[in-house]
Amino acid sequence: MLDRHAHLATIALEGRRLAMAASMAGPGAVVPTCPEWSMRDLVLHQGEVHRWATLVVLEGVAKPSAVPADHVGPLPGDDDLVAWFTDGLEGLLRALGDAPDDLAAFTFLADAPAPAVFWSRRQAHETEMHRVDAESALHVLTPFETASAVDGIDEMLVGFVPRKHTPFHLEPARTLAVHLTDAGSAWHLAISEEPTVTQRMEPGQPSVADCTVSGSASDVYLALWNRQGVDPLEVTGDASVFDAFRTSVRISWR
Repeated sequence: MLDRHAHLATIALEGRRLAMAASMAGPGAVVPTCPEWSMRDLVLHQGEVHRWATLVVLEGVAKPSAVPADHVGPLPGDDDLVAWFTDGLEGLLRALGDAPDDLAAFTFLADAPAPAVFWSRRQAHETEMHRVDAESALHVLTPFETASAVDGIDEMLVGFVPRKHTPFHLEPARTLAVHLTDAGSAWHLAISEEPTVTQRMEPGQPSVADCTVSGSASDVYLALWNRQGVDPLEVTGDASVFDAFRTSVRISWR
């Protein structure tokens, strides 16, 4: 798992990339990876999430329901959209950078690190994936840094997928292995009618699964989030298991 400083660097870099793509595309641009959204919707969403997380960290919020409904403040017009986003980004970076190591605040994933690291990690991966969405309006794609992609995959497979609210179930039970060709990391998922059980695999540890997905960290990360197809990956065994993952798993803090 990456440390807080690495996550802050990711937030800063990917936030700037998102802002640049939004400026170039314009607020009315269609976002192909989120076809129900315009660029305006995307930037407002990410700016609101940044402000929400900033308040959680600054106030040490103990539970989600304690976040005030008016935490975002007035929303900007199109002319001020990117500046508003950038202001929220800078506020988030300050809050996370200044947070004490023993910050007391709620988290919402199993196997979560300490809150200061948790919120830095969550906002890094949220920001970098929505940067992909912003770039999709320009029909370009900047690959992820390998270390950040590995950490994002781990957050998804170990943190999000096993949650009882995640509607990823198969009967009869099946297994899915994910291997990264450029990082030596791997995971094994047991999927049944119960919550999925994810196991981190040691480098070189053999893994037998009904379906195995292999590829670079960036390509696997994009495919798990449905931001890219499976063509760059090697999928062996029963591909319907991976299809079920891509159909069922969605990221939500609830």
